[in-house]
Amino acid sequence: MKLKKADFSKKYFMCDGRKFYLRDSLSFNRYRELQKLVLEFGYSADFVDIFKNLRIAWDHLNNQKLGEAAVIIHNIMYGVKTLEEKDDAALRMCGLFLNEEGEDETTFDEGKMREKVDCWAKEYSVTPFFQLAASLVPSWINAYKIVSQSGLDMMPPKEEQDQSPTQ
Repeated sequence: MKLKKADFSKKYFMCDGRKFYLRDSLSFNRYRELQKLVLEFGYSADFVDIFKNLRIAWDHLNNQKLGEAAVIIHNIMYGVKTLEEKDDAALRMCGLFLNEEGEDETTFDEGKMREKVDCWAKEYSVTPFFQLAASLVPSWINAYKIVSQSGLDMMPPKEEQDQSPTQ
């Protein structure tokens, strides 16, 4: 099955027989949720962050700082577990602005957000939804470019990567 691409310039789209409208404003309740999601979207851990934190934990273990290492490893495990329990922040942000016909736009309902994302996943490519979310956080694209480029600088030199921890 070929996935559709949502065209948000039309301000609405159909999915699974349901009509979704793109709104350009939010209620106070949804705005409060947007503020949390913007932070999650902008600061969610990527592989570079996980590697960096594992490296810090490794250094703590080598310096016999077991408590500090345990905290970092726990935080990594919690972050990974949390990602499995909910949809990506970008998709949940879209759920705030894309409302089904007849939906109460003054309330925030996590279950309704999940239901909408599940519906879109049946027919649509994720790319336009991600682009919509990124456009809601204007500085995110520039920050992402900077972080992804500087993240490569944090990788140890090739000769250090080639040495295994047991050597």
